[in-house]
Amino acid sequence: MWEKSLKFSKTYYVDQNHPSASDDNPGTENKPYKTINQAAKILQPGERVVIASGVYRERIQPERGGEGPTKMISYEAAPGAKVVVKGSVVIKGGWESSDGFRIRNTGEMDKGRRIYQYDLEQLEFNGYNPFSISNIMWDRVYLPFYLYAEDREKFKPHAFRRGMIFIGSRKLEQVEMYRDLADNEDAFWVEHNGLTLHVRLQGDEDPADYELEFVIREQVFAPKNRHLGYIRLKGIVFEQGANGFPVPQRGIVSTNRGHHWIIEDCEIRHANAVGMDVGNETWNANTPPIVGYHIIRHNHVVDAGICGIAGIGAVGTLLEDNIIENIGWQDTEKSWESAGIKFHETENNVFRNNIIKDVIYAPGLWLDYDCNNSRITNNLICNIHQTNRAAIYLEASQHPNLIDHNIIWDITSTDDENASHEYHNGKSGGWGILVDGSDETIMAHNLFGYCQNSAIKTRTIESRIVTGRGGTSRWNKVFNNIFYRCVRGIDFNTEHNAADGNLYLKEGYEQGDILNRIYKPEQLLLDLPAWRKFYGFDKTGAYTEINIECNLTQLTMTLSVTGMVPEINAIESCRYDFFGKKTGDKRVPGPFGELPTISKTFSIDPRR
Repeated sequence: MWEKSLKFSKTYYVDQNHPSASDDNPGTENKPYKTINQAAKILQPGERVVIASGVYRERIQPERGGEGPTKMISYEAAPGAKVVVKGSVVIKGGWESSDGFRIRNTGEMDKGRRIYQYDLEQLEFNGYNPFSISNIMWDRVYLPFYLYAEDREKFKPHAFRRGMIFIGSRKLEQVEMYRDLADNEDAFWVEHNGLTLHVRLQGDEDPADYELEFVIREQVFAPKNRHLGYIRLKGIVFEQGANGFPVPQRGIVSTNRGHHWIIEDCEIRHANAVGMDVGNETWNANTPPIVGYHIIRHNHVVDAGICGIAGIGAVGTLLEDNIIENIGWQDTEKSWESAGIKFHETENNVFRNNIIKDVIYAPGLWLDYDCNNSRITNNLICNIHQTNRAAIYLEASQHPNLIDHNIIWDITSTDDENASHEYHNGKSGGWGILVDGSDETIMAHNLFGYCQNSAIKTRTIESRIVTGRGGTSRWNKVFNNIFYRCVRGIDFNTEHNAADGNLYLKEGYEQGDILNRIYKPEQLLLDLPAWRKFYGFDKTGAYTEINIECNLTQLTMTLSVTGMVPEINAIESCRYDFFGKKTGDKRVPGPFGELPTISKTFSIDPRR
């Protein structure tokens, strides 16, 4: 990696609570700036700003970047400080009783419902009023999928406004029609001109009794000028951004098509759409000489409506030791941009030691279109629900990528949200790994549990054209994995792939309930003996007795294996197990260096 030890030629200070704080100050410790953005105007390569505790309601727009690994510009929280940067303003008064609209078509306005209205013209929007702008970006080729009659309900989130309202940790729900306030508390509706909104609180309380936060800024930290490099963010909370649905990918924290950023120890939360964007922002942007080469580590990305971390064309990027959770609740998976992490057209990336959990209507991690020579390793990806794709989705990539030592647990499909995990044969989505029109992927030493569809699926997509040809899904390798209570272990599109050394739960397979599958040129369901006999797959694979329980709150696993466990040759790149312990030339299947015969409980938190 390019990272070097940092020494700064000058340090500026921001402390909004200091009695002498002012943006007219020199930014010293005794005479600090009041706002972070004032420091962003001043900072030069090789300098930093240290920020004291406080809630800073502003958009930070760096004027310039650094000049190299030893001359970065750094924005960092003071030691022990709680620095929160918010894209919202506080509303304390100005409420009136709602007027001019009927709660029912009959004109009914009874039963004690108390609805209040607020005149948004009282706010300073600085050219961006998210309560007047729909979520949708109209240059979207996916729109026909939503315009079919059966998908009308799915289109609704696109028509909502981007603005959000919070009362402390309570986020108010936006409703489609004024009359919907009759049946919804902690909800709001915006008039068509985007200048008046109507609110009904829980228990019909008066909003004048609270401090409401209106989220009015699209982004919280983003350079105004594109392509800046060598910027570091450290230890800061960025929250509440009223951004639109991608593309373009405009996160509440954005590199704005920059390069060589370090984003570490930060929390990014409450994004209407995207938490963080680190790539070229949109499909039709001019490609600069360099995008990516970021280091993104030890962050917590939580509560993003569409995507946690997004990057188009961001090469050479390391994402490690992050937690990404509560993503995708806007329910727009057909828009192609929903995921815990979503990268396009990229190469030489490493995604390691991350936790991706509690994602809905979206994959956990999605590499889309011509993603090459990247590695997804040592991640815990769990509670990925109602996805029509997979925990890990690799699409339209014709060159090798490595997916190894991941724990993939509790993945459900879109077909039946109430279906039991027990061997439910989901028809759409709910896979552990979906390799879609992609070749030469290595999937090794992973553990799959409770996938509502096949743990691993490869799929041919002849119409997905990349570099002049369709997606073949050939020469993929599935080696040394463990499959536990998934509807199937492996689902190959053709025999032109490989499988060996995999370990299958004995229960169920012997009765023929769980089978591997080949589905071209003819569809065949095969037990392990037939899998070997007719295709030569899994010659060193085995059935065995496995018992696994996961506590995904405490991030622990209890495991025991009492049957036969083969020892197989380790892949050259897989000589360290999930815990970072070096293994020998021979090792057992799965992500762990050993499989206990007596029940053992251990941590599955992959962060180092």
